[in-house]
Amino acid sequence: MKPIRFFVVKVPKAVNDTIEIAGQEMYLDTRFNEFAHRAFEGEVVGVPQRYKTGVSVGDTLYFHHHVLLGGNHMVYGNQQFNETKHKRGQFIFEDKDLYYVGWDGGYDPHSCQAYAYKSKETGEVRLLGHWIFLVPAKQEDELSSKVLELVQNKKSYNQYGYVRYPSDRLEELGLKPGDKVFIQKNADYEMEIDGEKLYRVLLSHIYAQVQE
Repeated sequence: MKPIRFFVVKVPKAVNDTIEIAGQEMYLDTRFNEFAHRAFEGEVVGVPQRYKTGVSVGDTLYFHHHVLLGGNHMVYGNQQFNETKHKRGQFIFEDKDLYYVGWDGGYDPHSCQAYAYKSKETGEVRLLGHWIFLVPAKQEDELSSKVLELVQNKKSYNQYGYVRYPSDRLEELGLKPGDKVFIQKNADYEMEIDGEKLYRVLLSHIYAQVQE
């Protein structure tokens, strides 16, 4: 398959609805926390011919959750109809588990649903466009004191993270893997990349590099 402007990926399961306990695979009812169980990766079966991405057929692509749980299902407007007769998501062939992933060459980060890919040849993860991934860092607490009282408030959001993967755009900012950065409030989004829990962050949401 040779798509013109999109990636095409094969994803057998749109949600991770099983868990292994004591060597036994058990089913999870994801209706109660669907967002936390969405799949974010798939095998590449088609790359956009219009752009040079470095991605090859057979690589693993990491992408936005709307690819699998948004898109085409909105057209029907009937939730019961969707659940019983149609898969949700930006599917091309619903019976073959093929979905399209939006890509515009990496110019507009909000139009690019592909974030990174892992090479089937080298196992190396490489970033796409303006999105990066951070390793969670220990968050600083807010401290306030009174004469006889000390109040410690833990942050309810992440302020800091360590750059995980390199990219040309990060190099332009003088950043490299391992650097600690200060990010915009609520800019982080947890994803599992190559078996590691990381935070997806837009480059423009990095406020500063933190010197340790």
